[in-house]
Amino acid sequence: MLKGHVFKSQLFGNQIFALFIDTFLSQANGIVNHKNKMEVTRNGNTLIVNSGCVCVRGRFLEEDTTTEVQAGTDAAYCKLVVEIDLDKQNTQTEFNQATYKIVKSTTSYPQLTQTDIVANDKGIYQYELVQFRTSASGITDFVDKRTYLDFNSIYSQIKEEYRAILTLLQQELEDVENGSAFLLKKRRWKN
Repeated sequence: MLKGHVFKSQLFGNQIFALFIDTFLSQANGIVNHKNKMEVTRNGNTLIVNSGCVCVRGRFLEEDTTTEVQAGTDAAYCKLVVEIDLDKQNTQTEFNQATYKIVKSTTSYPQLTQTDIVANDKGIYQYELVQFRTSASGITDFVDKRTYLDFNSIYSQIKEEYRAILTLLQQELEDVENGSAFLLKKRRWKN
């Protein structure tokens, strides 16, 4: 069945919008320059995620105030992630498909789950904010792992590529207008 997404009286589906954003960003994830950029601080065994916005595989998430996440006191290697789980269902009043989560291991920093949630429209994708270690004495070895999306650079690159193509097309048009596009070019033959 053919569906319309940018048509009158048709809904612009969230999967299609995520596909558009993910394609536009070449599958890049990162913090957007908004509010406090989701900076993570610590106090004892508590992590504090500040306000900000992140785009993960074409889906935008906003921390509108601050959120505290308890890290625990067990001896572990940890990563604080934003986890998108498209296998869960949202309701009109509850947002269930994304949350903060601490991924732990007792031997080394754990691998993240990063399924292709854009192509599959299901599964789990974890975006790392910070990594750290926990113990009874608190959080140590704290490292900021956020990446950033720089929309100004993206737009500058698009403009630069556009100008290069426009210059090439203008030269080709000039060559057609002055007839040089139709002249035989000298060939070099290899013996």
